[in-house]
Amino acid sequence: MTATVAAWILLLATAAYACGGGVDYGAGFWDLTAGGTRRGRRPRDLIDHAMEPVWEVNNVWLIFVLVLMWTGFPVFFEAVFSAMWLPLALAAVGLVLRGAGFALRKPSRRLAQRRFFGAVFAVASLLTPFFLGAAVGGVASGRAAPGTPATAHVWASTTSVVAGLLAVAATAFLGAVFLTADAHRFDAPD
Repeated sequence: MTATVAAWILLLATAAYACGGGVDYGAGFWDLTAGGTRRGRRPRDLIDHAMEPVWEVNNVWLIFVLVLMWTGFPVFFEAVFSAMWLPLALAAVGLVLRGAGFALRKPSRRLAQRRFFGAVFAVASLLTPFFLGAAVGGVASGRAAPGTPATAHVWASTTSVVAGLLAVAATAFLGAVFLTADAHRFDAPD
């Protein structure tokens, strides 16, 4: 009974992270495609304004999911994190680079620095959901069982690649929906 309750809480927390964090990753996708300095200024201002109050908070859901998975399902946690260590490590690096790029872009005075940090933020916003999706695809395809060796075969399968691409597409969609609503709220339809 308690495992079932923990599994439902894990599912709800994962959905909360997918929605909240997905919007942020999607905003990074739209930041990447916003255009050059002049054309992309207004979309990037909207992205910054929309993300500033919540971009750090969304990762609390991820930490909650990891702690719940670790304490509620330790064998599953060990199987996933030993077999999927590479995509999960790349996703963690992406989280750090993404946060650093977002935090350092705005206070940078030189255009070259703003572009560099903006590119770090945008590219990491694509790579992080891709690697998280690839890990989910590996788990969904049954490749992360206890005792599975950590090889590319575990997470670089067709299912994992498709799941990673779907994660990027889903976050881009979530980001577009949120940013469109935010633009409407701030009377900025362009």
